Amino acid sequence: MKKVIPIVFFFLYALSLGAQQPERPYWYSLELGKQFFRNGEYGNALIAFEDAKRDRRDMYTRMKNDMITVLSIPEVRRMEGSLDRIEAYIVERYYVNAATALNEVYFHVPKAAINGSVDKILEELERLKAFPEAEYWIGETYRMEGELEVALQQYTRAHEQRVFLENPAFDTDILYKMVDILRIKQDYYEMEARAREILAQDSLYSGPATIFSAMARILTESGINRLLTVYRHTNAITEPAYRVLGMYYYATEAPKPEAYTADRLSPAAEYLMIAFLTQNSILVQELIRRQYDFAFTTLDALITETHRNPLLLAYMADCEYFKTIYYFAAALYADGKRVIGRRLWTLLSLHPEAGEWSKRAANQLRSPFMDKP
Repeated sequence: MKKVIPIVFFFLYALSLGAQQPERPYWYSLELGKQFFRNGEYGNALIAFEDAKRDRRDMYTRMKNDMITVLSIPEVRRMEGSLDRIEAYIVERYYVNAATALNEVYFHVPKAAINGSVDKILEELERLKAFPEAEYWIGETYRMEGELEVALQQYTRAHEQRVFLENPAFDTDILYKMVDILRIKQDYYEMEARAREILAQDSLYSGPATIFSAMARILTESGINRLLTVYRHTNAITEPAYRVLGMYYYATEAPKPEAYTADRLSPAAEYLMIAFLTQNSILVQELIRRQYDFAFTTLDALITETHRNPLLLAYMADCEYFKTIYYFAAALYADGKRVIGRRLWTLLSLHPEAGEWSKRAANQLRSPFMDKP
């Protein structure tokens, strides 16, 4: 009997879809809201996102009630919570709605994780009411309308429900939105915590501390060009978090923690070094992809080469490339690595395409000062 249950369940599930009254599914309301959002119709977008949230909650509430209805039958209650027996009963008696609820749970949760527990089925149906994508888009709508506090609450709710995201990687986008608003609100403690959640995804950040010491030694003993020759790091997802934290630590003059060894850089210089390394690694990687014989020689030559490529120019603008170099130099200078800092400022001053950062670098060379972001 157990061998035919999945087939019969599939039949009952299909039958239930035909028997139910046609209604707009929650995911359709979500996509409709996105369309309104892209068109700048924020009022309509908010209504659609709230509809999506309500429709999903109502759907799983209905499914949970359908299961409870079957479980309340005296004959089923005498089965003492045996899920296998209850499933067989549902199939034999054609309880279509209960079959639909079970199939929905099994779609989202491996059957082995249910461990034969009816209570777990009900628990999952309750948990599945969460809709983090809708919470996020509601937050986006409020952000566009200038309601940053409400937007932050929505992003936080979406992050807390991240286990239900259709695409788990989307949680990083949510965290970056939280970091941005927390920075604007000057809630730097929470901003730092959320940025560190992002960095936890990076193998370099979670790896041994000796790698940072090794990078610092090459930087201080052999210079920038040698660092970019020896090391590559192309994690574009975590690069903005390194950049944000590096500039924050420079602005607050964060001291070295006691755990730091003498051959490591200050937190500001260290984080900006990884952002700088990542940005240049991505540029080198893309140039190699386009020119099979390209080889990195110097940072100066790399900057000149990238300015022949509109796509790379767009990336440099997006990642604040020249600003990163400027503050990396500033952090190094403040950390006592003045020769390397001045070399980077000199490089910037010789590249007018760096705009304001070229002029700022020239000012620093004349009279260095603490230039907080």
